[in-house]
Amino acid sequence: MMPFAFCTCEKRWCEFAEPVNGESTQFLQEFALKYNMVIISSILERDINHGGTLWNTAVIIGNHGNIIDSLEYCYFLFKLGTSMEPVAFVDCNC
Repeated sequence: MMPFAFCTCEKRWCEFAEPVNGESTQFLQEFALKYNMVIISSILERDINHGGTLWNTAVIIGNHGNIIDSLEYCYFLFKLGTSMEPVAFVDCNC
């Protein structure tokens, strides 16, 4: 539920990190259940199982309020007009 800007690794965003099943996801689970909808949301995850690593994580919540899956991801940068080989990797771990 944070903007894309948190992937810049500015430290001010790190205080908002939470586990996948944290407050933000619980709010979205209630919302999905109430309105019978599937929600895919990005959160700033603090992975306590891996030393507090921070991830930009997509959480998939089913229309019954269940967490279907989550995916930690980072970004590759590509130069337009070239092959699809990345020119840089943006590490999202603060």
